[in-house]
Amino acid sequence: MRDKRYQYQLEGTEVLVEADSEGDCRYMVRMQIPGRMARVRIGYLTGAKHTWVAECFGGSRPTMRAGSAKAACQLLAKWACQQPSITHYFSHQES
Repeated sequence: MRDKRYQYQLEGTEVLVEADSEGDCRYMVRMQIPGRMARVRIGYLTGAKHTWVAECFGGSRPTMRAGSAKAACQLLAKWACQQPSITHYFSHQES
């Protein structure tokens, strides 16, 4: 399977998300903020074609469904940017 790489603008910050293949239709999703935050694991992505499921890493949040891998990765990134260990890397947090 091919790895997937996406770029999003979240909370006024450029975010890079990479989904690395871990087998048949299963990916480990990592997020980074260039120059601010190293790559961190944020969840898993499973699926193919137009049926994708995003599973958040840690916590007990229910799975999220999406119509594309890109949309599922964006859901994971949006969830991750609200987590206490990550939120302070975003520009919406002012000193």
